[in-house]
Amino acid sequence: MMTFKKIVTSAFVVLLGTSLYAGNRNKSMEFYFTPQYIDGKNLDFGGEVKADIDSSVSFGFGLGYNFTPNWNLGVLFSYAEADYEATYYDKNGDLDTNRHTLYTSSINLVGTYNFMDGDFTPFVSGHIGYTHTNTGISNGEYYWGCDPFYWGPCFPYEGAYTENSMNYGGFVGVRYDFDNHFFIKGAVGVNVIDYNSQNSADFTVYQITLGSTF
Repeated sequence: MMTFKKIVTSAFVVLLGTSLYAGNRNKSMEFYFTPQYIDGKNLDFGGEVKADIDSSVSFGFGLGYNFTPNWNLGVLFSYAEADYEATYYDKNGDLDTNRHTLYTSSINLVGTYNFMDGDFTPFVSGHIGYTHTNTGISNGEYYWGCDPFYWGPCFPYEGAYTENSMNYGGFVGVRYDFDNHFFIKGAVGVNVIDYNSQNSADFTVYQITLGSTF
């Protein structure tokens, strides 16, 4: 089965390969790998239903196009796992509190404005997209799953409650382009996931980006 670790490894291979095809930032494609640190958050869904989400690390990779040295538009894929303590009503209607793991995968359209044309520039970016959340809480149902990559056997697995949500946010940061067509970015921002919670699901995110133009 294709694991996220294999995806990250493949992303690094592509990132190194693209550095062989040189080009400046103007009218260039770029590929990048983005580790992120996400601050924890307490969410209140009303009726004593709550989620105390721990801080976590997310990984993502993206592809963008520099229309000019200033304007970039791209797409970012990301994945995160976070432990959390959930208080919820179980299938019997009883209030229960347990530790679980939250799994989220996202795809975002990202627009970036670089304030300067040179190698060093501050920037701002905004994004909007879609997040799939697996709560890790059993829904009491079982399904059959098969390994699509290695023709492995099919097996039963326990289903979990999931949710599909819009997300949006923005970042501010700085970027530096090296002569060998690698670049590095550091940024801090907010990602808001449109969960049906009474308090805003706005997560503070710290981001490092390693990439290459080609």
